[in-house]
Amino acid sequence: MTAPLLDVVIACHDPERPIERAVASALQDADVCGLVRVTVVAHGLPAEPFAERLAGIEGEVRVEAFADGIRSPAGPFNRGLDLATAEYAMIMGSDDFLEPGALSRGIAHVAEHRPSAAILRLRHQGHPIVPNPPTRVGRSQRLDAAKDRLFYRSAPLALIRRSEIERLGLRMTEGVAVGEDVDFGVRLWSLSERVDLLADAPAYVVGTDGAERTTHAPISIGTAFAAVLRLLDSDIPARIGAAHRRALAAKLMRSNVIGAALWRADPASWSGDGEVAELAGILRRIVGLAPGSLAPLDRRERALLDALLDAPSVARVTAAVAAYRRAGRGARWLAQNPLRSFDRESTLRRYVVQYLERDRSAAQ
Repeated sequence: MTAPLLDVVIACHDPERPIERAVASALQDADVCGLVRVTVVAHGLPAEPFAERLAGIEGEVRVEAFADGIRSPAGPFNRGLDLATAEYAMIMGSDDFLEPGALSRGIAHVAEHRPSAAILRLRHQGHPIVPNPPTRVGRSQRLDAAKDRLFYRSAPLALIRRSEIERLGLRMTEGVAVGEDVDFGVRLWSLSERVDLLADAPAYVVGTDGAERTTHAPISIGTAFAAVLRLLDSDIPARIGAAHRRALAAKLMRSNVIGAALWRADPASWSGDGEVAELAGILRRIVGLAPGSLAPLDRRERALLDALLDAPSVARVTAAVAAYRRAGRGARWLAQNPLRSFDRESTLRRYVVQYLERDRSAAQ
C-alpha cells in the first residue's frame, strides 16, 4: 500500500453520529484514496463497534479508543494528530463530510505547492459557500493573516503540513468548554510560512442533520472566554506583528465580544452587573492588543462596545443590543470616521469584496 500523504482525524463521542458518512467522504475520491488514511478517535467509547461499522468502507481506516473524561473534542483531536505520520494532516467533525473532489483537489495542490496549510472552502449543509476567510479579491495563495482576514476562519479546517504542526507546537486547547481551536488557528494563520486557499474547489460541509439538541441558554462569560484569555496570556501577542495584532483584535471584538452580548439580549441571561463588567474587562484587554483597533468598526458595533467600556451594566448592555438590532444601513455600513469605512477591517469593505467576488464567480 502507498504511504499516505494525508492523515484525516475524526473525533467521535456519540455512537449516533453519522460517522460512516464522514469516513466515506474522506475516501471517496478514487484518484487519491490510496494517499489518505482516516483515524477515528472514539472518545470515551470502545473502538470495536466503530471498526465494525466502518469495515465495509474501501480505504485505510483505523479506530483508536481514547478516554480523558472531558466533554471536549480537544483531547481526541490531539490524540489523533499525535498518531499522524503522513506529510499532511487534517481534522473533521463526525457530523461533517467532504464534497466529492475536495480531497482530490486538495492533495493535488499540496503535492505541487507544499504549503504550510491549504484551507478548504466551507459551507453548512443545505446552504451556499460561506465566504470565510474573506480574502483579497482574486487572492488564493500565500495569504496573509491580516490582509486576507484569516482570523475569521477560527476552525483550522485545512490540509496542514505535519512538520508545521510540530514546529509551531499546534495543539487544541484542553480544559476549555468552547474555543478549543482558537490558539491552534491563530498560530497557524499568523506564524505559518505559507497558507493557501483551495479556491473554487469542492467544500468541507458542516453537517446539521446529526447534531444533538443543545440548550440555548448562554454559558457564563468566564467559560465562554477561557480560551481567548489563554490566548491573550500566551506568547502570541509578542510573536505576531502589529498588523496581525490589529486584525486579531478586530475579529475578537466583532465575533467574540459582540457575539456574546447578542446572545444575552434578555437581562435574565446575565448573572448581574458583575458579569457585564467581566466582559468589559476582557474587551479592554483585547483593545489593548492594538491601539486604534476600534476605529474601523461600524457605528452600531462601536455603540455596543462603547456601552460596555463606558458604563458596564445589564441595563446598559441590553439596551445597546436592542439598538444594535434596530440600526439602519448607515450605522451598519459606516465607521464613526467615514474615512475609516474603507479600512481593511471595515464592514463596508467586506461587503464590497463579497460583491466583487460574487461577480467574479458568476463570470467564470
